Amino acid sequence: MISACPTPTSPTSTSPASTSPTPTRGSTRSAVGAPRRRLGLLAAAAVLAAPLTASVAPAAADPVPGGPWNCGEAVPLSGLLSNEELQQRLTSLAERRDALDLDVVGESLDGRPLYSAVVGDGPRTLAILTQQHGDEPMGTEAVVAFLREISADTPQAAALREAVTVVVVPRINPDGFERYTDEDFRDGIDPRRNSADLDLNRLWGPDADPDPATAPEVAAVEAVLAEHQPDLVVDYHHQVTYRTDEGDMATMSVLWSTHPDVDPAVAADGRRAAAVVGAALERDGHATVTRYPESDTSTTARNGLGLDGYPALLIEQRGQQEAGQKSQGALVREALTSMQGLTEALADGSFDATDPAAADALPARGERVDSCE
Repeated sequence: MISACPTPTSPTSTSPASTSPTPTRGSTRSAVGAPRRRLGLLAAAAVLAAPLTASVAPAAADPVPGGPWNCGEAVPLSGLLSNEELQQRLTSLAERRDALDLDVVGESLDGRPLYSAVVGDGPRTLAILTQQHGDEPMGTEAVVAFLREISADTPQAAALREAVTVVVVPRINPDGFERYTDEDFRDGIDPRRNSADLDLNRLWGPDADPDPATAPEVAAVEAVLAEHQPDLVVDYHHQVTYRTDEGDMATMSVLWSTHPDVDPAVAADGRRAAAVVGAALERDGHATVTRYPESDTSTTARNGLGLDGYPALLIEQRGQQEAGQKSQGALVREALTSMQGLTEALADGSFDATDPAAADALPARGERVDSCE
């Protein structure tokens, strides 16, 4: 259902609307490694064992070691949800599904609505963020499919909702996406950045102190996280095409908070998340998950949220800009599988049982693929 959604305003070039929430940081939340409430789901174990069914196109064939790989050609922009279509899709889901609560939690700098969708009321909370960079849209496509699945009137979805609260902030940078889908966007601000020409993924954590007047998008997300205090935050992005040292195409790279000042218990849960995603996609059989190169930049979402006390996982998928016309289904399914795997692991308790060191077994991301021929 739609909960207290103000009427979205038309995009303008004015300062952010007064409805944008005041940013509040999660620095006072307790470390995730502390004792937790136990899940009362023994009776639903058999139900949880049945995975959600993916509702997107099947993945492409397994990547061929050493190539040739399809690249150099972008996924057609016409196949992506426009800002208007995303709004319509979310609103329609909220109207038809009592399990889904939709709120407008702020506005972008150009006045486009920013949404929060919440499904479930379980004791564990998973937050999913997509599209901080406007030209990295596949996480948004996947999370809409995931919201449709987990809000469905099925025994599997209902059992997950009893165990996990899923909080989604899709398309954090709608202004950048608008520029990305406009054929004249190259004459303006880089679509990766917001309309104040800021990289939103450098405005997180205690060292950033973003100005709500120029980065209302970050302020809105911070308020959502402060309200829900998630056990894990997953942030979806794209990268260019890389290979592993063994010659396989890296379809996804992941990394947890690696800043040295992040609480070890918080970092450990990020490592568990990386291991869970790697295992889920290994079972899927159509992906190669690698470790993203480490950095100590304190203001990325991965590190900044970790410094604020939130376990975080960066997910970088192969870029849709060069993945080929037939790759949209594979990219969406890959992201969707990672969302399903994390939710199911949080629900059935296997997340806590995962050894953080399992993330170290993921192969390191190798060299960039300059040519796919």
